[in-house]
Amino acid sequence: MKTIFDRIVYLLIVVALSLVSLALVDFMLHPLAKDFTYNSTLYRAVTLLLLTPLTLLVGFLIIRRVPGNIVGPLLILWAGTVAFGAVRKEIGPVPFALFSTYEVTIGWLALFAMVLHFPDGKIYPPGAAAWLYPLLGSSAILGMLINLSTSTNYSMLANPFSLPTLQKLQGFFTWMAILIGSPMMLMALISPWLRYRKGLYRERQQIKWLALFGGILSAGTILGFIVYPLITGGEMFSRENTLFSLLFFTAMGLFPALAIGVAVLRYRLWDIDLIIRRTLVYSILTVILTLIYFGSVAGLQSLFTTVVGHESPAAIVLSTLAIAASITPLRKRIQEYIDRRFYRHKYNAEKVLASFSATLREEIDLDHLTNSILEVVEETMKPEQVSLSLREVDVQPRERQFEENSSQISS
Repeated sequence: MKTIFDRIVYLLIVVALSLVSLALVDFMLHPLAKDFTYNSTLYRAVTLLLLTPLTLLVGFLIIRRVPGNIVGPLLILWAGTVAFGAVRKEIGPVPFALFSTYEVTIGWLALFAMVLHFPDGKIYPPGAAAWLYPLLGSSAILGMLINLSTSTNYSMLANPFSLPTLQKLQGFFTWMAILIGSPMMLMALISPWLRYRKGLYRERQQIKWLALFGGILSAGTILGFIVYPLITGGEMFSRENTLFSLLFFTAMGLFPALAIGVAVLRYRLWDIDLIIRRTLVYSILTVILTLIYFGSVAGLQSLFTTVVGHESPAAIVLSTLAIAASITPLRKRIQEYIDRRFYRHKYNAEKVLASFSATLREEIDLDHLTNSILEVVEETMKPEQVSLSLREVDVQPRERQFEENSSQISS
């Protein structure tokens, strides 16, 4: 079953590369045109000149450096969906419909399949492959049927591939797609967690890169679709808010290629712990400082209104100074808490090394110093066995040499 799936994926790469080439040629012919998603020239340029080539590059690097890993080919299939986000409506009804059909039937399924096969190219647990591959094939067929039963596609453009006889069954096809796709989506969430629990240290580091992408995507989605509308009453992901939409979707487009590429190619793989730590620290710091700033501004303005009778710009100045003075101590406190809560081993190791440094400066007894070295190694490295051997130095030859030199000087 996996062999058939791999062959189908490699055949579909031709389709993906053809669509990407079509989008790039259209961009060269119409560089100032706007995309259909956000009606933005800049978003179209960034997507077609940065995100799509980067996704293709990482996919081909995985194919070359890690032969047999299906994650690379699946990433190339995903590049077709990335390019579709920047296609202009005026490209023509048939080319636009081809992109739309590709996204529904192949693009997003490639992303889910990539998560299922991440990072070694095999579905985990192995027994799930027997029913996941048929689900992927069924989902692709249902996606095609949904597309054929739809009279209009994105941006309400007419679908030239629509079959009127199937339009009455569109609801049925949609519910079947949800029914069949739900176990696959659930497995895409569970599989990395199972791999992390049972995997070796290297595989855990690889999964952390995928988790970082998932965490940032979830945080951005919650911020954009829930928090921002509740606070402002507007929509963050809209054509009226193109700047944030551009930044958000550019970041989301970069992270799959970068995270998967680093994890599978294992380039700077072990930097993920540092990245996660700093992300946690500065995210919490930003939230706390924002609350302090707006809280202090509101409180001081209320105080000035009560005392002076009107608002004063001094409240903003004082709040800014308070924020500036709070950054360093707050960051240290948050860093210490994060290390103590999530990186306990590293936190203990740093404490032990700091204590040993102080002992090293003051200790002169060799036996005590030897015991301290053994304790530090055992506490920080956690070896199964530790021993220390010291080479004895014969000082007699040095004493004789010193006496000979002294006699020569005196003579």
